Amino acid sequence: MEYTITTEKLPEASELLRLFLQTSWANDRSIEGIELLLCNTTTYVVVRDNNQLIGFGRALSDGVYRAMLDDIVVEATYRRQGIGKIIVEQLLDQLTDVEHVFLNTKPDLESFYKAYGFIKSKALTMRL
Repeated sequence: MEYTITTEKLPEASELLRLFLQTSWANDRSIEGIELLLCNTTTYVVVRDNNQLIGFGRALSDGVYRAMLDDIVVEATYRRQGIGKIIVEQLLDQLTDVEHVFLNTKPDLESFYKAYGFIKSKALTMRL
């Protein structure tokens, strides 16, 4: 399949909400929160199939020392078709000058990210 991939035009908040509702980790987000997320997002990848949003991912970064991949999501019916790979590769291409790239993931996706050189950190992740 051939998809439209862009790093220059963000999706609409309503489109992204539809994808987030399909997850266990972002299904409680509000449209207002997603609008703010998009306003503050500068590093991202959008994947579409015939104008339908089917994939999204973003990175939070200072552009020099640290970046964190975040909100990588693929439409449920398109999973396991290589779209996640497209998103990660495109994000990493945008972060080539960043010293360290981090991410949080579920154990069942650990092997997926290992293929890109990610390793389990010995550091403790904390949150407030």
